[in-house]
Amino acid sequence: METLLLGDGGPLFQATEETLQHGPGGELGSLVDPSDDEVRTALKGSPGAVAIVTRDDVLALRLALLVEALSPGIHLVVTVFDRTVAERLRSGVPDCQVLSFAELAAPELAEPCLDPEISRSGPSRRAPFDWLVSIFRPVPREARLLVGGLVGLVTVILADIALLLAATDLGVVDSIYGSVRTLTTVQAEPAVSEGPAWLKLASAAGMLLTLGFAALFTAGLIQWLLDPRLTGIVGKRAVPRRDHVVVVGMGQVGLRLCTYLRERGVGVVAIELEPEASAVRFARARKIPVLIGHGEDRGLLERVFLPRARALVAATADDLVNIEIAITSDVVSPGKPVVLRAREGVLTRETLELFGLGIVRDVHRTAARAIAEACRS
Repeated sequence: METLLLGDGGPLFQATEETLQHGPGGELGSLVDPSDDEVRTALKGSPGAVAIVTRDDVLALRLALLVEALSPGIHLVVTVFDRTVAERLRSGVPDCQVLSFAELAAPELAEPCLDPEISRSGPSRRAPFDWLVSIFRPVPREARLLVGGLVGLVTVILADIALLLAATDLGVVDSIYGSVRTLTTVQAEPAVSEGPAWLKLASAAGMLLTLGFAALFTAGLIQWLLDPRLTGIVGKRAVPRRDHVVVVGMGQVGLRLCTYLRERGVGVVAIELEPEASAVRFARARKIPVLIGHGEDRGLLERVFLPRARALVAATADDLVNIEIAITSDVVSPGKPVVLRAREGVLTRETLELFGLGIVRDVHRTAARAIAEACRS
């Protein structure tokens, strides 16, 4: 037996099995979720290499240590996502070659997005006032409440200062002091009570507006402090306004893709349905902006400025969902380049031919070729 394939039987396992079967080499043996005894029996056939292909890092680590214990020094190829697990495996099993499915898939999905022909302004350029727009038109709803309340309070203060300067004998400092007293509901400026009726009405309206804007500001501030912040108003976590890539699906592949694009100077924003997904936590640590919701939601795609983006990548693990995302993207921004993570099956080909959508990248087959090559080297 030339190669022994162990794993979880998932799409990557199946693609690797097919690639090894049709490629050069000898006999292939494969086991799905094998027991220790099954692995021991299979290794008696003296395979030239063992490939462990699974999305479960714990299972990959356990099988790799078992194979090394039963056949020390055997050529071992293992797929691992977590870098800490990968480092531990390399140190514990020196002859082990560790590959990451996500790292193999990311360049394949990113390649169409990096095409300079689809960029209007270049990957490193941004409009000079984008930072100002991001402050006054933030994407997160809680940030909109926060900024809206703050802008309203500042506007009321400035208007009150102008009224006091115009209708009373107060100087600038006393007008500012009186306006802040009104804002903080300590006491209205005494000079107002001696002023004309219109000034009293304007001051009363200002007090009522202050209550409303203060409530908005407080609500936004509480949400901003208590909720996990996956996007920001400014900085790396702010949602880009133009020439960025929208990545739908923040799994292992989506996270690596966002990191890969950022390393090449392209702005990214991710959309993920599950707020508790492990990759969302990693994205937060790396300051990658993430919005929670459905990638096929037209309103959400508009909120991430899809019409100004350079491309969209549908990177979920479900082919049908990716097709639906591509169709919605074409409605929101006709002609926008769309890259689909999908198996090039009949359904995918027929759908794309029907609607004329997307660039399909079969990342499982790409990763399978790399794994097979590693087994033969």
